[in-house]
Amino acid sequence: MNHFEILESARPDIDVKHVVYPSNHWGGCCINDDVYINDYLSQPERYEALQEEIAHHDYTVGNIVKENTHSDRQQEKMARSIAMGRTVPLDGLIYCYQHNLWEADEIADYFGVTIKYLYKALDNYREKRGLQFSYHNYLFNLTNGLKLCPIN
Repeated sequence: MNHFEILESARPDIDVKHVVYPSNHWGGCCINDDVYINDYLSQPERYEALQEEIAHHDYTVGNIVKENTHSDRQQEKMARSIAMGRTVPLDGLIYCYQHNLWEADEIADYFGVTIKYLYKALDNYREKRGLQFSYHNYLFNLTNGLKLCPIN
């Protein structure tokens, strides 16, 4: 099973519906317990979209599609941040370090995401935690890319 299928099967409370929308500008949409995923996207992009729509299902309220209000924009940002944290968790980055997965494409493949999404997830950590922070006895340095080192 790939990352998308594993996530889909882990959430039986959500009915994932596959639709074809001939554009990669629309990834997905959540309406109550139905999540619509654009099958026009690549496999990693569908997984990224599903993570975000599940975060919307779990944490956002109302129709925020147009992002007209400050609250709508905050909810959208929060759902994306939660999805990125679930998709590219810090523990997973430590795993990559411990198993000599150094290159961005190797790390993205491990998580089942695109390189672009991996970089967005790192930007999300920069915004939330800063350029350098410690986590589970590792020092994360996000000043220029991703550098980890164990803290003794």
